[in-house]
Amino acid sequence: MTTKLHALIGAECKLESTSATLREYVEELAPAAVGACHVTCSDESERECAEAFRRWFAGRLLPELKPADRAVFRTVNLGARYEWGAVRVAEEHYAVPNISAHGFNLMLVKINSHVAVRDLPEGAEYGWLDRYGCRSACCGALTSLMEGSQLPAARELEGLFALDGRDRVGTLIDGGRVPIERRALLAAAVNARLQARRAAADVEEHRPRSPAVFLVVPCVTINRPGPDTELVVGRYEIDWTGDAPISRYHGLGDDPAAYRVTHQRRRVLIEDDQWS
Repeated sequence: MTTKLHALIGAECKLESTSATLREYVEELAPAAVGACHVTCSDESERECAEAFRRWFAGRLLPELKPADRAVFRTVNLGARYEWGAVRVAEEHYAVPNISAHGFNLMLVKINSHVAVRDLPEGAEYGWLDRYGCRSACCGALTSLMEGSQLPAARELEGLFALDGRDRVGTLIDGGRVPIERRALLAAAVNARLQARRAAADVEEHRPRSPAVFLVVPCVTINRPGPDTELVVGRYEIDWTGDAPISRYHGLGDDPAAYRVTHQRRRVLIEDDQWS
C-alpha cells in the first residue's frame, strides 16, 4: 500500500483516488482510533475537495460525532495556512486515551493548496478561473502574495515562503527561472509543501495524549471546468509511539526552480531531484 500511496506523489489524479488510497493505507496500519484535520483555502472552489475527503476518507474511518455523522476537524482560511496548534486540538478531540500496550491512535492532517487550470489549444493555463462569468484569480491569496499585497494573509505567506532565508517568491516571479504559465501551479505546490512542513514541526514539538502516528499530506487541488483533480506533493509520517518523535518525509522539495513539469493526457506531473 505504501507503493500505491507513493505513486500518487507529483501525479495529478481524481480527488476520490487520493482519499481512497489514504483510507486504505490507514486501514492497513490498523490504529485504535483515527482522526482527521483538513486545511483548505476559504475559496468556494474548494467545496469539491472538502466533500471528497469527507466522503471517501472521513465517512469510512472517523468515529461518529452524532448518530450516522462523521465530521472532519477543519481549518479554512485564505491560502490554506496551517494554524499553529491546530493539530494538537484535533488530536485531543479524536484520541482514545486508554489503548492496549501496542495500540496507537492515528491522526491524518491533509493540507490542500489549490490552483485553477484551463486546457487551451496551446497548452494548460494555470491561475485563472472563469467564475460567475468573470476571469478570477485562483488561488487569489497566492496571487496576492506574488503581487506584493499588504493583506495580512499575504504577509504571513510571505514569511513562510522565506523560510531558511530562501527567496521563493522572487524565484516564482522571475520569468527566467519559472515560466509564467506555470507560476500559479508551482506556487500552490510550494505552499502546500511549506504548510505541511509547519504542521509537521508542530507535531514534533507536542507529545500527544496517547501513543500516536501522524500523517501530514500536502496536496494541490486543481480546480477545473469539469470535476476537480488533485496532486499529492508528499507525505510526512511522524511516529510518536515512543519517547521521542521519529519523522520521515517522502516527496517533492520546496524549491520552485527545481520542479520539472510535464503533461500527459492533459494531466500534470511534477518531479524534482528529491522525487522522481
